[in-house]
Amino acid sequence: MKKSLCFMLVMLMCLTPLFEKEVVHASQQEENMRIIVKYKEKDIYSFSKAKPQIKNIKKKDFSKIKKEFESQEEVEYVEEDSFFYYTNTTTTTNTNDPHYPYQKDYLQVMNVQEAWSGYEQSYKPVVAVLDSGIDLHHLDLKENIVKPYNVLSPSSMPVDEIGHGTHVAGIVGAKTNNGNGIVSIVKDTYIMPIKVGDRQGAFASDIAAGVDYALDNGADIINISIAGPKQNNTLKEAIDKAVNSGVMVVAAAGNNSSDTVEYPAGYPGVMSVGASKLTGGLAGFSNFGDSVSVVAPGVEIFSTLPTSFSTSISGYGKMSGTSMAAPLVSSQAAMLKSTDKNLTGRQLKEIIEESSKTALDFPVRLGQVNAADSLQYYHGKNRISGKNSLETSVEVAKRGWETVSSSTLTNGYRVLKGKFAILSSNKTFADSLSVIPLAYKINSPIFLSEKSYLPQVTISSMKEMGVDHVIVVGGEQAISKGVEDKLIVNGLKSTRISGKTRYDTAVEISKFVAKDNGEVMIVNGKSFPDALSASVEAAKRSMPIVFVKETWIPSATKDFLELYDFSKKYIVGGTKPISDSVQKSLEATRISGADRYKTNIAVAEYFNSSYDGYYFATGADFKDALTGGLLAAKQGKALMLVRPSNIDSATKNYLEKRNHQEFGILGGRQAVHSNILWEIDKILLGN
Repeated sequence: MKKSLCFMLVMLMCLTPLFEKEVVHASQQEENMRIIVKYKEKDIYSFSKAKPQIKNIKKKDFSKIKKEFESQEEVEYVEEDSFFYYTNTTTTTNTNDPHYPYQKDYLQVMNVQEAWSGYEQSYKPVVAVLDSGIDLHHLDLKENIVKPYNVLSPSSMPVDEIGHGTHVAGIVGAKTNNGNGIVSIVKDTYIMPIKVGDRQGAFASDIAAGVDYALDNGADIINISIAGPKQNNTLKEAIDKAVNSGVMVVAAAGNNSSDTVEYPAGYPGVMSVGASKLTGGLAGFSNFGDSVSVVAPGVEIFSTLPTSFSTSISGYGKMSGTSMAAPLVSSQAAMLKSTDKNLTGRQLKEIIEESSKTALDFPVRLGQVNAADSLQYYHGKNRISGKNSLETSVEVAKRGWETVSSSTLTNGYRVLKGKFAILSSNKTFADSLSVIPLAYKINSPIFLSEKSYLPQVTISSMKEMGVDHVIVVGGEQAISKGVEDKLIVNGLKSTRISGKTRYDTAVEISKFVAKDNGEVMIVNGKSFPDALSASVEAAKRSMPIVFVKETWIPSATKDFLELYDFSKKYIVGGTKPISDSVQKSLEATRISGADRYKTNIAVAEYFNSSYDGYYFATGADFKDALTGGLLAAKQGKALMLVRPSNIDSATKNYLEKRNHQEFGILGGRQAVHSNILWEIDKILLGN
């Protein structure tokens, strides 16, 4: 027979701040109730910062007592201490094997096996389980239990009389590969069992106290497999505090087969979890509607039970309910947290929600959770990348150009016409970096090539955009004649722009961009980070980029600068790449920082441009930032350089001063590690 154990909030309050908390069970609620008196947090009152006071009263006296308290200046509000019920629907034990095979079906629904193939744990998170207690001696749980607490009786251990809390805890974090029982999605996590309810259910104030305990004792994730239809200020305040502190709160949506909003799942920032069937579709008992974020399997979920229970398999059994779906999501969140300990609750919620599988048979806001896709989303959010730098350049081009238009280029004696794409070497950065202002001028994408290899996907992409003329940058030592021949065979015209040296090539490219009495960017011909930092501003301001050496100016560069008589010259980089003597001879303005990352910020701050967002690329290589810098200029974004595994303090400070939230990552996980992606996300979007 099915039991419905749903948490219903009945809020109880005290008559004075000196009253002791008393326990009122559901059987007494016909005549009695609990109320909560919340005092204002003002230093002038003796009740300053006191926790809400709990008191048992007669139901018939509630209106009179509420009015009496709220007439007192020091009282903020009085409310009922609502009561909640556990959200499992059945307790069955008709299994004969406590191990993984009896979990495989519902874990397969969540695509857990595929997730494990790419899962690397680097941190052991703490998941607080606010429930009916736990079997502290269970072989599958005891090694991972930390800081157990009993809100109802703080001097006692959180013993589980009904098995609900033990079952939930096993789903969250049964220790995997320990030779006992079952697995959990996270495989290895700390469990903080906090007893907030008895056999009947739990009061809002006790759940709130459990949330506070979890927050004060270092929980990363809080699971609440408890629900009730009444809102409650005391519980909401505790939940808000946890969410705003960066802790993820996961709660069961309720088992009323309706779109009624239940709490705490319905509070802002909480991930509300409904239940699905293994065969597809929503479980018949599960709540649904826009207040429910996602669904997870919740029918006949096999997990731990107190070993004192009489079951066919000692210490294990099945239960159904949104109570079982929620801890599956908490375990998935713990898997993500163990991948990157710095992920906040908001980020964990986003990853799980945005990677869920939308389906018409799930009448909830998003869809079925998917563990493997959540890891992919963690690694791939806002990332533009391919299998290599050549394919990454194709992906960047697709983001900026659906089609290209006809253009005419001239350097004074040479005229080029067509619908252009630019092909640069992924090895010779000097030739490539000077071409960004030219590409911006004609609104054409940059593709990358190996010296003797150009993938067919690049040619296909060019043709899809309508390209008929490809400008090949650099000599044959950069891109071979064989690559040009491949372009021609595929019906594309090819024109090469090159010089004897990188300095000559930069000048030949820049002649198509330069204006008499205009502006020019000057960088060291061997310092690609400075050229990258210069690229976006140079492109937006129609400034050519030319190269010099540390202590002297190559003749091609010198002749070029004299020919166009530039009104403003900018040197990007410090005195090590370009000496003071060169700066003085050029009468140029220097823009620099202590290193490549600070120089990158110095350029952005010097020109004080208004950006619509950012693209981040590694400062350890030029390939991704080359094509991405052009895309940034086209879209009005800044190009920010970061280390593969950390962000420079100057970059952090720069980002924190601005309100832009839109960003993209250029290149794969080796170029910019996934933890940096999410650190950027946190800087821009907060906890």
